[in-house]
Amino acid sequence: MASKPKIGITMGDPNGIGPEVIVKALTCSELQGLCQPVVFGSEEVLEEAKKIVGMSSVFDFVKVGDFDRARLRPGKPDKKAGEASLSCIREAVRFALEKKIDAVVTAPITKESIHLAGAKYPGHTEMLQELTGAKRVAMMFEGGRFRVVLVTIHCALSEVPRLINQEKILATIELTHESLINLFGEREPKIVVCGLNPHAGEAGAFGNEEILHIAPAIMKAREKGIDVSGPMPADTLFYYAAQGRWDAVIAMYHDQGLIPFKMLSFDEGVNVTLGLPIIRTSPDHGTAYDIAWKGKANPSSMIAAIKVAVSLVKNKKAGQSTN
Repeated sequence: MASKPKIGITMGDPNGIGPEVIVKALTCSELQGLCQPVVFGSEEVLEEAKKIVGMSSVFDFVKVGDFDRARLRPGKPDKKAGEASLSCIREAVRFALEKKIDAVVTAPITKESIHLAGAKYPGHTEMLQELTGAKRVAMMFEGGRFRVVLVTIHCALSEVPRLINQEKILATIELTHESLINLFGEREPKIVVCGLNPHAGEAGAFGNEEILHIAPAIMKAREKGIDVSGPMPADTLFYYAAQGRWDAVIAMYHDQGLIPFKMLSFDEGVNVTLGLPIIRTSPDHGTAYDIAWKGKANPSSMIAAIKVAVSLVKNKKAGQSTN
């Protein structure tokens, strides 16, 4: 019998709900049969989380840093918590690059805490790109109903028209196409691209980004044999996406893609980083400081993130064995 995938799970911000959702998720009997979880972080903090939720999950552990329960400040950004978050990610990535684990699942971090700790990353994605040396990355959200990939990630809405261009959109289409085949096992993936403006610009009446950047990128992708359509108005596109018409939707900016996605898949949504030399998933929610360390956090998205990580590991290995 093949060994179960070894999935590394980072503690996330210890002052958030990460420790709680990890403990709750790892009591799930289905996960115990699917993988070997390895948690990176503070054993004291995870033991404290077990007490809070009244559960006693058992898992392998990699001690990282010196953060202990005395340093906990539930629901508050903190430099030490930021340092602990960053250390866990770095160590888990190192293990993944060295093939000691098969995938990384990251619990939520908060930008304020990691910035207090001296890091300037807007989020996990940018940090993972730097740590792994990946040339291009993209955020995909997997939720069962449809998948969304973002062209721009963490930036002000006013900056989006300046940041999107033909090259960036084409690279996102190509990366999405490759990932759907190599990670998700889609043999003939179908992709659709959102317009930026209302009615996808309506032939230039409401903006020319579709004419100048988006449509030419789609045309070049088609010339390379990619089955991609658009640009389509986002207000109607997601209605059909929810019915399974395409394997992935490419959105121009964060909220364009994530408002419809989270409306339908809030509890089970999973963030997948495309383009890394390692597999990385995470829950699609944040640290939820308002309910941190109160035993109220829902582990569904963490469970889903671990399941997706296992599935991607298996798909990747299956693809490698047929090449």
